[in-house]
Amino acid sequence: MKKVLLYSGGMDSWLIDKIWKPDIKLYINIKGEYSKEELKRLPKDVIIEELDLGRFEREDKIIPMRNLFFVTLASLYGDEICLGATAGDRVLDKSIDFGEKASDLLTYLWQKQHWTEERKIKINLDFKHYSKVELLKMYKNQGGDLKKAFNETFSCYYPRHNGNECWTCKPCFRKAVAFTIVGFDIGKEKAKRVIRYIDSEILPAIKNGTYGRGKEEQDILEAYKVLKEKYE
Repeated sequence: MKKVLLYSGGMDSWLIDKIWKPDIKLYINIKGEYSKEELKRLPKDVIIEELDLGRFEREDKIIPMRNLFFVTLASLYGDEICLGATAGDRVLDKSIDFGEKASDLLTYLWQKQHWTEERKIKINLDFKHYSKVELLKMYKNQGGDLKKAFNETFSCYYPRHNGNECWTCKPCFRKAVAFTIVGFDIGKEKAKRVIRYIDSEILPAIKNGTYGRGKEEQDILEAYKVLKEKYE
């Protein structure tokens, strides 16, 4: 029963790789705006598949049904498929219900028939119960190197002209929050960008009750306070 991790090289999948230890890391190149930078950073042992979903990418970077496509393709490689979902993810195709329904559907489609022996497919969403901070602490407690984790992970909607992270988009700021909470110094330049992003995009939503990420909001406010006190 091979374990397949849907891998992007972002903070969540990078950490899950170290903790869960999959048999296969599968990157699906959707040919989105930031796929080129992700591809540059993939480890050599990652399998790459092509699936042109980038043309359906919305302005908010959501690709409808993306993870349904992903787990279907991943079922060609193994029987237990891990989605790198954490507690702060709100889209339905990273929910526990989605995992159960997709497992049932794929197991039904892989039942014994003239072209295949029976296979039971499991969509693993065990890490959905952990926040990014908790996931990072788990890695750290297992002897993980925070500097290595910070430098080797990449998830950015708007990479700069030199390919570096922008630190003014959702995945960049969530990464910065998690590392700040566990005591890692992200540096002054990055911190300044993250502070401005939180000021303009996140604090207003938290204050009016529309951000909707539960405990993660407390982590954001704590990290924001740390960064402000240190760099302003």
